[in-house]
Amino acid sequence: MTDHAVHPASAALGFEATVPPFAVNRRSAAEVFVTDAGRVAPDEFVVAMRVPRGHVLWSDQSGPWHDTVSTVEAFRQAFVLVRNKYLDVPRGTPSGVQRLDLAVEDLDAYRDDGVSPLDGVVQLRVTRPEGHGDTFEITGTYTVGSTLAMTLSFSSIMFPRESYEEIRAYQRSRRTAGTAPEVRPVDPASVGRRDPRNVVVGRTPSRPDRFPVVLDRSHPSFFDRDYDHVPGALLIEALRQSTLLTSANGGGAALTRAALDFTTFVELDAPVACSVSVARGASPDVVTASANVEQYGERVAGGTLELTAYP
Repeated sequence: MTDHAVHPASAALGFEATVPPFAVNRRSAAEVFVTDAGRVAPDEFVVAMRVPRGHVLWSDQSGPWHDTVSTVEAFRQAFVLVRNKYLDVPRGTPSGVQRLDLAVEDLDAYRDDGVSPLDGVVQLRVTRPEGHGDTFEITGTYTVGSTLAMTLSFSSIMFPRESYEEIRAYQRSRRTAGTAPEVRPVDPASVGRRDPRNVVVGRTPSRPDRFPVVLDRSHPSFFDRDYDHVPGALLIEALRQSTLLTSANGGGAALTRAALDFTTFVELDAPVACSVSVARGASPDVVTASANVEQYGERVAGGTLELTAYP
């Protein structure tokens, strides 16, 4: 167990009720994790989180574990709340993640006792690099009780609405519009899921290292709101599931480390696929992979992922 001292102000945070969905850029109350927040320094914040046990996606685990990737969504929501409430970024401002790095510090913090939701505190530091006024750098920790569960950092760029629409129109004008082909999802158990709706990749018979992405716009979590591109959360899940399919541990492993970059918006109306190259880690229970997301024959996102078999 990795003990971690969170800011004393976190002791006053409540977990009883979530904030309104609009505060974290969600539509459904079932998708909201943030319950409370406070500012502890000009650029530092503490945010209380509760991941419900009955969540359609993040509670869909094949074993007695909370999903480590739910913490990525917790950080996203924390940053959205902070930028709107404390940093004067207008609600609804378009944004994009450029880079994301995470490390699970203690996998035991994610054990599911079968009764309790996953309650934790995100402690964030949010800065703006000099000369990059529209970019934020976010670094922080996720603590469950007194246990440091995860460290995470990411960069996010804000777009004025008019600029965003111009960028997206230009990108679409250079790409061939069409319809994303129907993809047959793999067996849920092979990627650690029980619900077929939460399987986001299929197989390519001629390419065992290539996995087409399922773009189901009716999914209640990935597409909780309207998007004109593939959501980052779906891309991360596709990378994870693709890596699981190429590892010996299969669905019985957690994402414990990642270093990812996102270079452009991924279109919804064209084929998307993940390609994976796997290497063994420092122990038989750890797998490290290089994984990329590709569209129109180009790499659009990806990086390295580490999977650790559950004890």
